[in-house]
Amino acid sequence: MTSLVASCLAFTFGLIVCSALLPGMMVRDLWSAFKAAVICGFLSAVLGKVLFFLLSLVFFFPILISGPLGAFLVQAFVNAILLIITENLVDGVRFVRWRTALWAAIGLTLLQMLVTRAVAG
Repeated sequence: MTSLVASCLAFTFGLIVCSALLPGMMVRDLWSAFKAAVICGFLSAVLGKVLFFLLSLVFFFPILISGPLGAFLVQAFVNAILLIITENLVDGVRFVRWRTALWAAIGLTLLQMLVTRAVAG
């Protein structure tokens, strides 16, 4: 339960920071960021593993060659897809371009890895 709360709060914080750093990303307020974090977390639990598996099959060779970096990039791409879906479900979170969502996903994936390691160990 602690890791779930920490992950949700870190994702909320990450969305706020990404919106300040990325010109094509807009988050209206803290409540919108929190709703997006909860919905994206739910989508990640439901769809994330399936998308990761499917994209890993498609990009198997690059992951095999690059190892953890390839797995990180596939996870970031999955998170970008989940952010785009979340954008359509949450009023107050917008991405101007797909590329902006991908950059936000890369930052949020890094943050997700740090929080998971901090809470787990």
